[in-house]
Amino acid sequence: MNSKKHIIISQLLLIVVFQIISVFAKAQLDVSTVPVMEKYVVGYNDVTRMKFINDGQLYNEGWQSLPQPQFWQKIMLLSSDSAIICAGSTRQILDKIALSDWNRMTEAEHTLYRDALRVTNSISDSTNILITAGKKDFYDYKKAMPIINRSIDVFKQNEVDPWYAQAILLIESPGKMNTKSGVGANGPFQLMKAVARKEGLIVNGKIDERTNVEKSAMGAARLLKTICIPYTKRILDSAHLTYNETDLWFRLLVLHSYHAGAGNVAGVIKKINPTEGGMALIQQVWQTSWGGFRNASQNYSQLALAAFCNFDELVMQQKDSVYLIDGDRLYNKYATCKCAPYDECSYLGNCIKSYQSDLLGGIIPFDYFAARVKAVQTELSGIAPIPSPYTDEHYNDIGFQLLKARKMDVAFKLFKLNETKYPDSWSVCNGLGQTYQMMGQKSQALEYYRKSIKLNPNNEEGFRAIARLTGK
Repeated sequence: MNSKKHIIISQLLLIVVFQIISVFAKAQLDVSTVPVMEKYVVGYNDVTRMKFINDGQLYNEGWQSLPQPQFWQKIMLLSSDSAIICAGSTRQILDKIALSDWNRMTEAEHTLYRDALRVTNSISDSTNILITAGKKDFYDYKKAMPIINRSIDVFKQNEVDPWYAQAILLIESPGKMNTKSGVGANGPFQLMKAVARKEGLIVNGKIDERTNVEKSAMGAARLLKTICIPYTKRILDSAHLTYNETDLWFRLLVLHSYHAGAGNVAGVIKKINPTEGGMALIQQVWQTSWGGFRNASQNYSQLALAAFCNFDELVMQQKDSVYLIDGDRLYNKYATCKCAPYDECSYLGNCIKSYQSDLLGGIIPFDYFAARVKAVQTELSGIAPIPSPYTDEHYNDIGFQLLKARKMDVAFKLFKLNETKYPDSWSVCNGLGQTYQMMGQKSQALEYYRKSIKLNPNNEEGFRAIARLTGK
């Protein structure tokens, strides 16, 4: 009888031990099981093997089809001179507008415009209608790739899910090493001073290790490991919700803890009082305010989903390679492109447009741009009888876009190259006049403005520029 008792007690002890081991295993995610893909990243002067995260759950569970991430995807790809108008609660896109047109409207006209959108889209009068400017300049994923690659290794070394490294970098400061926020957060992971110091980083008047990729990644990984992840688990355990650390909805909730603080997330979950986790819970989080958890906090995981979608479109275009230069990606396919002459011309035209975007985005230097465009134009010239549509005005427009972005040196090179091709173009001379003016070279600016007026006596912009420079 005693032996049976001992067997039963031993079995019970084994069950308890297995349960403890199971709980511990759940608490300690094995980061080696998190899938990390590697691809060759091809730049204009090198090829580097880099690591990235591709989260299949995002698509398998349908997160990419939700209106909120779809809205932010468009904002991330939209230039800052344009804006999207949406319904605040659902992020339903109602219209797209030039920011200059919106800014010219009076408050009364804004009200009428919003009312018209409510009527047209059959939405209630109480629906808050928001306008959001494009943020393409900020979400520079190509420049973020090396930082993501290095940070994934740091997170794995600290036994933290590397998914968070990519998510945070894509949201907080993609491609910008030294981004300081209005509240004092700094570096690629946007760590506050007190948090960074607590996690072992040096931050003082002379040194700020938050701007160092590896140090910043280490600080963020430790913050997630000691605070964000365990506190999020505690919140869910208190609500009696089951979860897995690799569940996408769990990861998104941890991101909210990273951004807004676990205390605010706890307040939100308590207010919602959910009966289960999953997508539905995250959608409720997007609609719930509590304490310091408001609009920016609600948006945070929406931004993560949108950023992953846009980043995937960039890195998944080729099977084993990622081309930082869109022009090269297209042009390298040219040899295998079986097109009729008209289609071939259109295809090569798209190559040129892509090289222009690469130049404007700072992905390639001017000399590389000029050489590649020349190669494409050589191909175009052999396709008779279709003339090239790329005139002095076309390239001038690129030059003026560069000037608007304060890239005077690159604009100068482009206008000077354009001058060799079109020496009698008043527009080219006007562009050089404006470039010299912005570079502070008054005499050269006047020379080219006067030349542009001589070539085009109706150039009123040139007359006004000369009057400003001479005071006459």
